[in-house]
This record gives sequence, structure tokens and C-alpha cells, in this order.
Amino acid sequence: MNRDRARGTLLGLAVGDALGTTLEFSTRTVPDFPTMLAGPHRDITGGGPFGLVAGQVTDDTHMACCLAASLAARAGFEAADVARRYVEWREHTFDIGATTSSAVRRLERGELDAGRKVWEESGRRGAANGSLMRAAPIGVFFASDDKRRRQAALADSALTHFDPRCQLACAAFTAAIAHEGETAAAAVELSRASEELAASFPELESLILAGAQELRDDLRLATEDDPQLGALIHTSQGFVRVAFRAAFWELEHAPGFAAGLVDVVNRGGDADTNGAIAGALLGARHGEAAIPEEWRRQVLGALQDRPAGALRDAYHPKVLLAMLEPSQ
Repeated sequence: MNRDRARGTLLGLAVGDALGTTLEFSTRTVPDFPTMLAGPHRDITGGGPFGLVAGQVTDDTHMACCLAASLAARAGFEAADVARRYVEWREHTFDIGATTSSAVRRLERGELDAGRKVWEESGRRGAANGSLMRAAPIGVFFASDDKRRRQAALADSALTHFDPRCQLACAAFTAAIAHEGETAAAAVELSRASEELAASFPELESLILAGAQELRDDLRLATEDDPQLGALIHTSQGFVRVAFRAAFWELEHAPGFAAGLVDVVNRGGDADTNGAIAGALLGARHGEAAIPEEWRRQVLGALQDRPAGALRDAYHPKVLLAMLEPSQ
């Protein structure tokens, strides 16, 4: 993966998060697909439900920073270290999903099977987008190692989001990133990852195979003019399949990075997370140079005039880019 696309992926995640937070949780009346929305929200302005400054990011980027910092420090994926960083981050966050919160509380007690326990307690229904939103660094870090990338994507998701659909979505998404924004790579990965997951959890094989088929359906719908998302963006916001399908639809239909992000966030719902996931995919395909310079400047400059602190330093988009630099 070349440097422009690696940086494009990581900055794309942060830019999508920052652009989308203004419209987070909003319900919007918009034209049906495949009409591409050109606004009205086109600039990174902050605000939104958390009253952020322009360029400031939310939990999507924060958790990706935890993951990126761990990958760089440990020269690979180490579940215990990643879990520790998620626990430390929870003390500083202003935005955290219910599934993530429940799992991180268990991780704090040393339960590395926290994700499965939370999933079982939900009646095996919980399939939120909280692991998919943070997974992009895995696709970049392990771009040339399919096996380690797959293992890391599955294991990281399982820490908080054990549902097979969440784990497989992360594996497919990171495969597409590693292959510089190729939907076909995600489809191939679903077969390989589902086989590996079923071998690890044979008692869940039927659920794993069914989940893989649901995600294949999402990838198919993402290639069509109408992805059949419609009201789902609002009625099922936070569902991993909505974010997954929306991101790949933008990848397949948007003429460029900015057009894809403006469209996905202006549809409302979980706009920051949908923006972060789509932004990473679009960045992998189009590269850093395709991201508007002003957007890059805003996310990298946000909070830098503030006193030192966790949100300014440990959970800032600059941490994502630091993963790409040689160790000192």
C-alpha cells in the first residue's frame, strides 16, 4: 500500500468523523438513492450533539488512535495491550456506544472475553458498528500480510463486538483497505474469514455462515443504484450492516472522496460513524491528495492551541499518522 493511500485511509477516517459529527443522530428528509447529495452540509464546522470545535473528532477516531498506537508500539496486534488502551480512553471520552461501554467495563475487570459476554447477554442480537468504525489502522498496518490482518481484525472486534457480523465486517473492510479500496477484496475475504472464524468457534458455525451471507448481500446491494438503505439509516442507525453497506455504496458510486463523504453524512443517522467508515474506504482508493486541503488542515490542527491533554494528544488524528513513521 503506497504512502498516499495509507495516509488517505487514516486521514479519511478522521475527516469523515469530523464532518459527520455536526449531523450525528439527525433525521433528515433527502432524495432517494442513487441521487448524490451535494449538501447542505459541506464544511467541517463542529457543533453537533457534543458541541465540538471545527475539526474535532469523536469516539470513532479516538478508538482508532488507541488501536494505531498499540500496533506501532507492539509491532503487531496484542489484544491485552489494545484492551488496556480502550479502558484508559474510556475515562476521557464524551461519546461512547452502549455495546462498547458495556464491553470496556468488563475489559477493565480483566475479562478479555468481554465482547462475547456482552453479545450473549444481548440475546445474540447486538451487532453495532463500534468495532468497524475503528478498524482502518489494521488494514493499513497489515496491508501486505493477509493472515495477520485477518487475525487482528477478528480479534479486535471480538474484544467489544463479538457478533459474527461485526467480526466479519471488520475483516472484509480491512481487506478492502489493504487492497486500496477494492470491493472485490472484501467479498473474497468474507469467505476466508468465515472459514477461520468457524474453525475457532464450531458451535457458532451456522451463525457465522449466515452472517457472512448477509454481508455478501450488503456488498451486492452496494453495487446497485438502490442499496435499499432508505429509512434504515435512521431506524437502524448504529447497526453494523447499515454502516458497512453505506460505505461500500459510496465507494462504488461516488465520483471522488469529497462527494462520497458529503453524500453519506448528509443522510444523517449515525453520521459521524458512517462518515468515518466511508472516509477510510474512500481514502484508501483515492489517497490523501484527494482529501480537500482545508479538511486535512482542520482535523490535524484541531485542539492544538489547547493545553496538553488526552483529547489534544493521545486521541488526536496525528496519532493515526504517527503509526506510519519509523520507530525512533
